[in-house]
Amino acid sequence: MGLIECASGASAWRGYDYYREKKVLRIISVGDGVFVATVAGSSTEPYTVTIDVNHPRKSKCNCPHADGKRIVCKHMIAAYFAAFPEKADEFYEDYLQSVKDEEEWEEEVSERLRVYVNSQGKKQLQEIVLELLYDGPDWQYDRFIREHELDEDY
Repeated sequence: MGLIECASGASAWRGYDYYREKKVLRIISVGDGVFVATVAGSSTEPYTVTIDVNHPRKSKCNCPHADGKRIVCKHMIAAYFAAFPEKADEFYEDYLQSVKDEEEWEEEVSERLRVYVNSQGKKQLQEIVLELLYDGPDWQYDRFIREHELDEDY
């Protein structure tokens, strides 16, 4: 498992943002897959980051989120992307592809739903609507009642 996979989604995206915003002030290779970086953050002093791409959990950062913990933070991800810019491009391309895949899936499911609804008879559709209203979330039921002015006399 690599650094990105060890990071939370929020840390991965914030790290990508930090990389794009050029917050990695300095990075040097100090060994096989080991890099030391200085990364600007929310503190007045930049953070010192050591990333080990072969052993991600050995990576370190002196930020409050990761200091003394085996956590991959946004500063580590920013340093990783600075060391391997092609991985930053790959990360973003993977994101774009997942958005495209999700949109295609939603269109496909939407079409299946249309076909299904159009294949049902009036009685079946009435039962489905009532089931959705009674078994769904309260806000859905309340909104339906309000929008169809079914609570006027109460």
